[in-house]
Amino acid sequence: MPTAARGWGELVERYVEKRSQESLSVHHLQELRRVLKKAGRELDGAGLACLPAKFADAQLDFLLNGPWRPATENQTGLAPVSRRYLVCILNGFLKESGNLIVERRRLRFPRSGVRPLLALTPEEASRLLDVAATFGIVTHAVVAFELLMGLRRSEVRRITQADLAERFLRVHGKGRAGGKVRMVPYHPEILRILPSLLEHRRQVVQGYRGPDPGYLFVRQSSKGLAVWSRSWLDERIMQPAFEAASVRRAWNLHHALRRTCGRTMWKNGVPIETVSKILGHADVRMTMRYLAIDQDDMAQAMEVLGRVLPGARAA
Repeated sequence: MPTAARGWGELVERYVEKRSQESLSVHHLQELRRVLKKAGRELDGAGLACLPAKFADAQLDFLLNGPWRPATENQTGLAPVSRRYLVCILNGFLKESGNLIVERRRLRFPRSGVRPLLALTPEEASRLLDVAATFGIVTHAVVAFELLMGLRRSEVRRITQADLAERFLRVHGKGRAGGKVRMVPYHPEILRILPSLLEHRRQVVQGYRGPDPGYLFVRQSSKGLAVWSRSWLDERIMQPAFEAASVRRAWNLHHALRRTCGRTMWKNGVPIETVSKILGHADVRMTMRYLAIDQDDMAQAMEVLGRVLPGARAA
């Protein structure tokens, strides 16, 4: 690692360690580390100084117009709220070193005219799944579990061999002590690819003598068998698959396919109560938010009403 990038990384670790004394959640601390270290790598790759003391307009403009560029009709990018979040993290880090460049710029993030993509159309979903199948069994399986069974990203990462019942998958959802458990029927595609996924896992752990936690998606690391991180799945699986399938990147990759699963079932006649049960929602109102009901849905509803109640008959 270049000296400048290494220096940035060391300062990031010190900053995260200091913030850990503020009772921040583990997830928040991981996000700080991930965002800042990735920004350092991007700057170093572009040949720009990546030390807080030398961070200036050129570095900030590079991030805002490159990795953190806004989404437009002609390019993929980030929503205003995502850009504001990243800049806020960067600002806190730079202020720790006495650099106030971000604050002085008084940046504004106007609402984008691009409609946020919450769920994929059936055509986009089918295309994404076809492309994922060409990327290898891990990409295929992660996309399939989220798109075809409505799992959260965290739930996919928690799947163990012991959860693979004959007809249902035991899913560990939100909550303490392993999360709330629900049983979700297998999609036929999952049953078809499951033997290949298990064989891939067997090859990964083959020859490893340490303890095996039993998770499906594991890798060998210096500390033992580890589950792939959420950021790794985003950057190495979801983003490349979306781009290769020519599907505009959703604003939230952690829930886009899960939303698509629920919306597709609901649009094709599955009762919302059943959709809610599959997604693991305690309240149907949360499921309604997931369905991403839009103006097209309301227009279709009005067409149905127009067929049933066409209006007053001519006198």
